[in-house]
Amino acid sequence: MAIRDILLLLETDGQTQVAAPYAAALADQLGAHLTATGIAFEILVPSGFAGDYPYEVLAAVTEQSRLRAEQAYDRLRAAAPESLRSELVQIDALPGQARDDFARLARHFDLTIIGQGREPNSDDELMAEAALFDSGRPVLFIPRIHTKAPRFERALVAWDGSRAAARALADAMPLLVKASTIDVVTIAGPRTSYKELPGFNITRHLSRHGLNAELKRLPISGDIGETILSFAADAGSDFMVMGGYGHSRLREFVLGGTTRTILSSMTLPVLLSH
Repeated sequence: MAIRDILLLLETDGQTQVAAPYAAALADQLGAHLTATGIAFEILVPSGFAGDYPYEVLAAVTEQSRLRAEQAYDRLRAAAPESLRSELVQIDALPGQARDDFARLARHFDLTIIGQGREPNSDDELMAEAALFDSGRPVLFIPRIHTKAPRFERALVAWDGSRAAARALADAMPLLVKASTIDVVTIAGPRTSYKELPGFNITRHLSRHGLNAELKRLPISGDIGETILSFAADAGSDFMVMGGYGHSRLREFVLGGTTRTILSSMTLPVLLSH
């Protein structure tokens, strides 16, 4: 299925925007509709509170959040091609409900695009985890340093044979078919025969779809995420595809080690699915 409906989480902190211009260019390139969303956090008066309460201040905080989202969307539209079809959808939610609301919204799109988080456990990272683990849809993360237009000539598929990796591969097919070269990278020791490598069969699968896929063995050394990112830099990869991993803590997912390394240190767009 082609990508025709894209969701973008707006960056509203006033710093450099990276995800918005990428999302606008990608949507226009694919002929897709782009929905941009901003989060306006609502604050409730504590139960049992007695006395005067600054209701006006709380209302102003929420309204300011909405205004920042509108301004971010206006900047997106001003820089986007005139042919782009887009709209703004606001999410008004309590802090504890915002993640669930964003994940539910993301279920209605082919792809969600999110900028790389600036700080661990920040609101944008919590939204990213919600979309990745609870939307059932792929998420494309854009690194803070990325300034290039969407490009898919050389793809990197990180493959370990897991369910999450298979899901990510299937979700990425509309983009992988645009690649002239697909590097399927797998981590394995030198004694593992070529046919026993985790990526052997999936490389043949991609080839049977008419794609130019090549299996690459990476050594077992150091941090897996750093090893994959180093290969991506050396190969000149345009984007990466991999399964998103994590574990549940009190019904809230937490990013796994390799996933966190990739998202904190990535230098190219990364499509993740769980």
